[in-house]
Amino acid sequence: MTKNVYEKTFEKLKGFETNVQELIQELETERAKKKDIDKVRLILTKCQSAKTSFNDK
Repeated sequence: MTKNVYEKTFEKLKGFETNVQELIQELETERAKKKDIDKVRLILTKCQSAKTSFNDK
């Protein structure tokens, strides 16, 4: 069975989410500025929102 575009998008967003979470951990480990970490967290929040949207289709 082939995956539809929504399933493919969901899976790619899931992978992207994992990468962004790892990046946040690295930034926290390196004690980056909170302002910079928050910018990356905003990307994570948007990604999670989009992922939820595509998972519901």
